[in-house]
Amino acid sequence: MFRKADTSAAWAFILATLLFFIGGLLTTVVPPMVDKSWAKPFKNADPAKGITGELKPLGSLEQQGRAIYQREGCWYCHTQQVRTILADTKRYGWRGVDAPVSTPDEFVFDSPHMFGTKRTGPDLARVGGKYNEQWHRTHFKNPRELVPGSIMPPYPWIANNPAEFKALLAYMQSLGRAKEWRPANDYEK
Repeated sequence: MFRKADTSAAWAFILATLLFFIGGLLTTVVPPMVDKSWAKPFKNADPAKGITGELKPLGSLEQQGRAIYQREGCWYCHTQQVRTILADTKRYGWRGVDAPVSTPDEFVFDSPHMFGTKRTGPDLARVGGKYNEQWHRTHFKNPRELVPGSIMPPYPWIANNPAEFKALLAYMQSLGRAKEWRPANDYEK
């Protein structure tokens, strides 16, 4: 069969296609079937620190905010996953504490998944609790006022609409909160 692939384009195509599907099965289909922990929500338990929480589905206000996030196309520029790259864990960390790498069990309630298409703006996977309401309001009205050189467009219609702003803020504050990884007393509600 391998000799035929050396001399025939049709056999080379058949062999390449076969190897492609075998590789795809072994790397994308089989692992989630074997490791069932990917489909279970993240549990954030550390009895020594008194942490007994776990990932829960978004509440109705957070779901409304997620719909606004999706409608406005925020996920085109902002990802929601900390990759395994050391620079990611450092950049998206907080006050000297590295951000934990995102894991599949953090996204079991997301539908559709909004990991992002391109990281033009900062990653938002661990943004919940980093900034207060006033910071977000100012940022939506005029991003360059807080982040000079930002290419994010202003969203004054969200900042000036109390219901939409409250919902989007609730969603933003929920991002990354399942894993309590920041220094103690560093979680704004």
